[in-house]
Amino acid sequence: MSITHRLGAGQAALPVDRSDPSAGLPARKLPLGTPKAPRATPLTRRYESAWLTAAGTVETSTRLAPATPLFEEAFSALARGSVLMTEDGPVAIEDLQPGQRVLTAEGRAEQVCWIGSMVIYPGAGNGDALEDHVSLTRITAEAFGAGRPGLDLVLGPRARLCLRDPRLRRVSDAAAAYVPARAFLDGISVIEVSPSVPVTVYHVVLEHHGSLRVAGLEVEAFHPGEGVERMIDPRMLSLFEAQFPQFASLAAFGPPAHPRLTRFEVESLWE
Repeated sequence: MSITHRLGAGQAALPVDRSDPSAGLPARKLPLGTPKAPRATPLTRRYESAWLTAAGTVETSTRLAPATPLFEEAFSALARGSVLMTEDGPVAIEDLQPGQRVLTAEGRAEQVCWIGSMVIYPGAGNGDALEDHVSLTRITAEAFGAGRPGLDLVLGPRARLCLRDPRLRRVSDAAAAYVPARAFLDGISVIEVSPSVPVTVYHVVLEHHGSLRVAGLEVEAFHPGEGVERMIDPRMLSLFEAQFPQFASLAAFGPPAHPRLTRFEVESLWE
């Protein structure tokens, strides 16, 4: 894929090589009828969704949408094989169905109203950062203490963990906050993993936002974030809202269970 670089304000032009007869001359016009080079089009990704309708039935869909962080975050928290705690016992994410009730770390049983998934391919660029490779986060058994997690757990690139620590009050008004799982990478017990084969990753929307209990850890259920509808243009907003047919608008997600922190805010806690 080619990228065109333009001169920005204050950026000097490159010197002209006068030994080249064509240097400094206007670009040669192409003959009429010569096809133009195709414009670069935004990358898209196939997103799978299953949701619970108002009638209590389950509908599914496959949609193509931009491969950008806005969309990918809604589909890429849990890798295939992750086990969630439900009212009926442990259930693998690939077997979970809308309408089931999962047990949250907040002490509630919440109904699953939407499940989304996408496939990560080896060597594929992540969203609009085409030079990067998509990576997963492997948290080894008991990395955060006894049974946390009970077994090795692989999380998707957009997963957030619920961190509970009194020091959080330094940067927020709460004793619990959601933190990107990647903020805990240490190369020993929390490791960055590049997939060698296609991997399906998932995310879950609950009737009321909360933290999924996954293998002894607390993983944030999907929430688009407060005020996201004011940050994107109407066309993109409409396309994004269409991913969640169970809701009339993003406002139906309700308030998040806990605030979110960036990786840099978390790092400042340990200084």
